[in-house]
Amino acid sequence: MDMQQMSMGSQGIMPNMHDTFWRDDQVTVLLQSDQSLVVDGMLSREPIQDLGLPTLPQKLSKFLQDNKIPVTLHFLDDSDQSGPDQPPPPQIISSRSGQLDDLGLPPGVYAFGFRSPLDSEFGLIRTSVISFLRIEKAASHKGGADMAMAAMPGAGNDGGDDGNSDSVGARIPSIVKAFNENLEELNRIRQIPVTIAMPTWLSGSTGGIGQGCPLTPPVPVEGDCSNWHYELRDLSSDLQSTTGKGVTVFVLDAFPERGVIARAARDAGDDNRLLKSINEAVTFDYSYMSGVQDVQEMGDTKGTFVGKDVYGRHYPILLADHGLFVAGITHDLAPDAHIECVRVLDDLCVGDVNFIVNALKDIYFRKALSAGDLYGKPVVVNLSLVIPTDDEANTQGVNTAIGGANNVWSSLKQPLQGLSQLGVIIAASAGNEGDLREMPAGADRPNVLYPAGFVYEPYNVDGIIPVGAVKASGDPASYSCYPGLKGLATYGGEVPGVTPKDPPSSDPKLSYPLDAPRGIYSSVEYAPLSSDPPEQYYSTPNDHAWAYWVGTSFASPIISALAARVFELEELSLLTTSVRQAIFDAASATTKWDRVAGAGGGLVPGNMLKAVQYCAARDRDEDEDDEVEVNIQIIEIENDSGA
Repeated sequence: MDMQQMSMGSQGIMPNMHDTFWRDDQVTVLLQSDQSLVVDGMLSREPIQDLGLPTLPQKLSKFLQDNKIPVTLHFLDDSDQSGPDQPPPPQIISSRSGQLDDLGLPPGVYAFGFRSPLDSEFGLIRTSVISFLRIEKAASHKGGADMAMAAMPGAGNDGGDDGNSDSVGARIPSIVKAFNENLEELNRIRQIPVTIAMPTWLSGSTGGIGQGCPLTPPVPVEGDCSNWHYELRDLSSDLQSTTGKGVTVFVLDAFPERGVIARAARDAGDDNRLLKSINEAVTFDYSYMSGVQDVQEMGDTKGTFVGKDVYGRHYPILLADHGLFVAGITHDLAPDAHIECVRVLDDLCVGDVNFIVNALKDIYFRKALSAGDLYGKPVVVNLSLVIPTDDEANTQGVNTAIGGANNVWSSLKQPLQGLSQLGVIIAASAGNEGDLREMPAGADRPNVLYPAGFVYEPYNVDGIIPVGAVKASGDPASYSCYPGLKGLATYGGEVPGVTPKDPPSSDPKLSYPLDAPRGIYSSVEYAPLSSDPPEQYYSTPNDHAWAYWVGTSFASPIISALAARVFELEELSLLTTSVRQAIFDAASATTKWDRVAGAGGGLVPGNMLKAVQYCAARDRDEDEDDEVEVNIQIIEIENDSGA
């Protein structure tokens, strides 16, 4: 897609709001079984066989039509001709799990097991099957069906579509409501073991205007430093010597095409040692969202975007380097960890939970099965992305109170719960919704967003660590959501000062030095700083592939790297406490959060990991003059940043 076509042009300034929360052509339904999916590291087919999946769309469609909702549900690749005796092609567990057993799952249907079963109204859940189903409008044979549908709650604009109450997208709140308010009938009478239903949530954002991802566009770094490097100087001597060896870190995010990264590494050469190392050492996985799927996803979500200009106004820009920037921070701090970059967000930094769950499913089987390559090995997952909030869902006609811990967020919560029970640590960004450029005057700092918020009641997914952002000074960043008492904070930078202070401006100037992480960036073009015309993409001033960027997205990988280093200590039998506790013990500094709800205007202390970034020497064997010059540069940068 041409980047110039993504500019605002004559569309004008978009309002600062989120207006789209889910795909308007899908619904998600969770099924439950009290049979275990994995027993002693071996896969069991029993829970899947008991659920009657081949006839699931037909049974659910019949239920909806009986409730005067004229739609039909299909598996994601099922044609209109498919029937109970013609199930879609089965889904094979990825060979990366080392297990070739056929579970018979249609595309878009994923199974997760739990070592400790989950409670539900209809019995213990030892296996959860998450089904993403395509919605089609059914031919109505009852004259009043469409009129009845239009009169139901949530049938108007609640779906975020064009307002046509006869559209499929407008019906999603009513479809979800029909399932969730009739779980007794579905389970006891119709014998369909439905746990809960929900929309297919958008992730990374929430077409329209989105939620999540960076606070500002990336800004090129000028100068000749070849190695912007992080240090965690307050770590114990044991942790100082670790590098993440033996640990696998997954980064689920947006990524440029592989050839773009390789070209940038080649062009930068020795001017970007980190990008060179990433290009050689890191694994990139585009199997969940290929280039073709990326374009398709942008079309299916009507171009939903998450970008913001330097004034905090939403505008559509290409952000494929978001995940590469994240991966670079992790690799810098844990250079011997094996990093797998998995593309689940499109070039606008938007995806849906289906993509994420598909990737988490493979991680789960690789870790849970004795034949899996990650069985018995330490794993970290970095999620620098968010999904909608309770308030956003409720205002759109989706009741988040139904189901308790197994409610409308369970399509993402349950996979993370299954991984957490396997000992996986999930570092998740707290969110940037505290942005003072958008917040009403005097408003409290928002609490942590999902999925990071799943660590708290009623979910209690202990493997998740919410990560908030602080400035170089150690004070909370103005935009960061409050990560809470089970969260950590670390360096994510601050929104830069701008001249002129208020828009419009076609050529705003930033106040330097920027309080912003510096990381790798592969694109040859940068997004405009302002959404005001002419808002043209511009070429990078050099080929060194370094950029400034700000947000909790870039604090999260620091904690992912710390988790990898702690896991290495555990593997060396040098850890005397739990991995999670050791991570919190390592974050020995304190920040003081302002604007926290219920604090009466006071400051709330929170754990913080101090991270310092500076220009490091190129190589240890360089001559003495170069080393002295680099050391002087370190001092100047630290003084400028307040570190």
